[in-house]
Amino acid sequence: MTHTLKLTHLFLLFLFLIPTIILAQNVDPRPRQTINVYLDCRGCSSSFIRSEINYVNFVRDQEVAEVHLLVTLQQTGSGGWEHTLNFMAPGHSPDEDHTIVFISPQSDTNDMMRRRLVEHVELGLIHFLTDRGVFSDLKVNFTGTISEDEEVVEINDPWNSWTFEIGLSTSFSGEQSRDNFWLGGNLDARRITNDWKLDFSYRQNYDRRTFRNEEDNGSTSTDIFTTENQNFTGLIAKSMGDHWTVGGYTRVRSSTQNNIDLSIGATPSIEYSLFPYNEFNQREVTLRYGLLGSHYNYSETTILNVDEEFLWRNELNFRADFTQPWGGVYGWADAGAYMHDLSKNRVNMGFRVNMRIMKGLSVFFSGRYSLINDQISLAAGELTEEERLLNLKQQATSYNYGGSIGFEFNFGSIYNNVVNSRF
Repeated sequence: MTHTLKLTHLFLLFLFLIPTIILAQNVDPRPRQTINVYLDCRGCSSSFIRSEINYVNFVRDQEVAEVHLLVTLQQTGSGGWEHTLNFMAPGHSPDEDHTIVFISPQSDTNDMMRRRLVEHVELGLIHFLTDRGVFSDLKVNFTGTISEDEEVVEINDPWNSWTFEIGLSTSFSGEQSRDNFWLGGNLDARRITNDWKLDFSYRQNYDRRTFRNEEDNGSTSTDIFTTENQNFTGLIAKSMGDHWTVGGYTRVRSSTQNNIDLSIGATPSIEYSLFPYNEFNQREVTLRYGLLGSHYNYSETTILNVDEEFLWRNELNFRADFTQPWGGVYGWADAGAYMHDLSKNRVNMGFRVNMRIMKGLSVFFSGRYSLINDQISLAAGELTEEERLLNLKQQATSYNYGGSIGFEFNFGSIYNNVVNSRF
């Protein structure tokens, strides 16, 4: 009986506290002192921004935001990052919206880059704080110099806008019965200007898997399986205005997995952009056509009884990418067919969607599908069990697919200003 009374008292106390808890959650601690900002940071350190800027109210709900800050990043030709900050005021005149663009050079460390970002976010938010109480506590410090006699100095770049990158990495793992060793390297050279884009890239990887088997007589047998791939691609593109680009690719490849000892090809191409290229941060729709001519040397005789050949191939590529306050949509499709036999063709397509459905609810899903009828490099003969299970050689298929789907639902306090890094 006593235990039942205690539970009853606790239940009544809980019912008494519910209205107080709900009322406390609905109280705006700073109703007009500052602004509510919804930070939509795609590729940057959002937690660092919130921790450094403590005089605005960062909220998790887009509907209660007075300012929607959309941050997007794009890599520059010199290896740095171009940041585009779109400050939007939902429900207000578009004249109040503005954009800030700045570049963090490749020499910047991650800390330097994120501090530059914070500085520019603060500059962009000043416009929206002029009628708030916090505005009188802000100060502006100018750290540069102004000289009326200063002349424009022509930049002397001994590298002529070329940038280079060399990389090497390895990984290894093992246990009593097996080991795995992987080695990869890359070499990149690029030169990107408003009129030209030159990009050359070399990739190489080596994968060795070792298996040890205990025999009945106490001896140990060892099986070693290796795959090796090398790829070189070169791109030369010339801008022909806001919507057109002409150029071409060069491709050199070898792959033990795909039965290619050496293939060399070139692809003259032309590309059309539905929107001006400088709008890529928010919307991009492009269509590219190319004609690939390649010479193939195969490691083993193919299923078509060929050891080497020269082929022409049509290639058509479509890309669409939209980045908006409600989310983003990206879609792509590639189609290609060999001109000597159009039945030898392939179509790849895919999409990715991130979308805010309603207050607190967002969904994301992606998918890809390929129709495959052009596996001309398949080696003749049957695959061994090891080659099949370890994917040491390309296997015949008429399609492949993949996808993902998920959702996020947030509720509770709309304020999200505190960053706690403990544990």
